[in-house]
Amino acid sequence: DGSGAKEGLDFPVPAVDGPKPEAPTAPTPNSNDRAVGVTAAAIGGAIKGMYKKLDSKGFQPGEEFAVAAKEGFKVGARVILGDRDVEVTLRRLTEAIRKTDIKALLSTDAEMEQTLAQLMPSSKIPNEDDANFKEEMTFYVENMKAKENVKLLMAQLKRIAPEIYEAMVHERDEYMGNGLNKLSIFPNIVAVMGMAHVDGVETYLQEQGWVAVPLKCGKLS
Repeated sequence: DGSGAKEGLDFPVPAVDGPKPEAPTAPTPNSNDRAVGVTAAAIGGAIKGMYKKLDSKGFQPGEEFAVAAKEGFKVGARVILGDRDVEVTLRRLTEAIRKTDIKALLSTDAEMEQTLAQLMPSSKIPNEDDANFKEEMTFYVENMKAKENVKLLMAQLKRIAPEIYEAMVHERDEYMGNGLNKLSIFPNIVAVMGMAHVDGVETYLQEQGWVAVPLKCGKLS
C-alpha cells in the first residue's frame, strides 16, 4: 500500500501524495458486515496456506518482488509498496464472490477450467505427492506467466465473472496506476507487478497522458 508511510520488508515506505483509492465507507456493524469480514479472513487464510504449501515444495511465490526491493536498495533507490491494502482486496473479493456463479466459473466443463487444463503438461493438476510434482508445477507456473496466456485468462475472467475481475484486477490496476502517476516527478521509476496488471496499469497511465516509449536495449530486442 503506497498511500501512506508504513513498514514492510524491514524498511520504511515513503508516503505518496494524492487521493487515496476508493474504499468502502465503514458502515454500522451488522451481521452481514461481520459475515463478510469472516469470509474475507477465511479466504485470506486459504491463500496464505497455499503459499506456504508451495514454499515447502521449493517454490517462492512473490520472489520477484523481494529481489526487486533488494536491488533497489543496492542502488539507493526509494522503494514503495504500491498495491492496495490486502484487507481491502479480500473484502472486495468476498463481496464479488457472493455475486458470482462459482459453478459456472469452476465446473469441469467451464471455459476457464478448460483453458487451464490446456496449459498443463498433463491432463490433471499436479498432485503434491507425485514424484514429478515440482517439474510439472514449474512448467505450469511458467506457462501461466506467458503474456498471451495471461491475457486470455483475464479476458475470460472479465467476461464470465466481471465482479471478481473488478475486485481482483481492475480496481488494483487503477490503484497502482494512480500511485505511479503521482511519482511522475521522479526522473526514473521501475515498477514491478504481476503480469495480469501490466496492460491495465499501462492503459491507466496512457489515459493520464503518459506515452509509451519503445525500448532500445539490445538484450531485449
